[in-house]
Amino acid sequence: MLISYTHRFIFFHVAKVAGISMRKALKPYTQEPEIFKIRRPPQQVNGRPNPMYTVWDSALTHATAHETRNVLPEPFATFYKFAFVRNPWDWHVSMYHFLLKETDNPRYQEISAMSGFEEYLEWVIATKKPYPKGATKLQSAMLTDETGQLIVDFVGRYEQLTTDFGHVCQHVQIDASLPHLNQSRHRDYRTYYNDHTRNLVATIFSPISNSLATPSMALPLELPAKAPEDASSNNCVWI
Repeated sequence: MLISYTHRFIFFHVAKVAGISMRKALKPYTQEPEIFKIRRPPQQVNGRPNPMYTVWDSALTHATAHETRNVLPEPFATFYKFAFVRNPWDWHVSMYHFLLKETDNPRYQEISAMSGFEEYLEWVIATKKPYPKGATKLQSAMLTDETGQLIVDFVGRYEQLTTDFGHVCQHVQIDASLPHLNQSRHRDYRTYYNDHTRNLVATIFSPISNSLATPSMALPLELPAKAPEDASSNNCVWI
């Protein structure tokens, strides 16, 4: 989560939806609330990284809209609140590879021992809190209240990131641009799915993502088409 008192906005960072790129672009316009400065643990203890700082920083990075409303009720009520979500089939593949790449995450050993993506996806569904560093199991959990109602003003789409990020910048009157594209290191996300796993995501995650529509941004999500035989392994993605 990032907050700007000068430009009156709050950005909610949904994991694996270009959050790092957007944080870099928005950071010059943001300020840290005094309440967070008071609660911040030291980054190092006796010259070594402080694990409590990592926990604190992760919790703040992925603070939900519901949590933020409770802690900062006045700015939450009046500031422009926005976030971005991603096609859930693509999102799960991206998260899978992130967890396999980050060898220091507490789930690495468990996930790396799995037979593949299908076992991983079934594990995610069965596990209450599958992701480390404060990332929520559902994208919608970042943006809704305890009743499931959307409580942010704008939900942009990863699939049209440049356009939607430009809309945000225009609304809050800032001149920001996203960092360059990075290359992904996995195949087209559609090649990871079979009928069973496509339907799992369609049943459990797609209706929730569809519910995040805002008046200015419809969010139609469809089952991914079967990928072509030569689906590229060098897709460009935002980080």
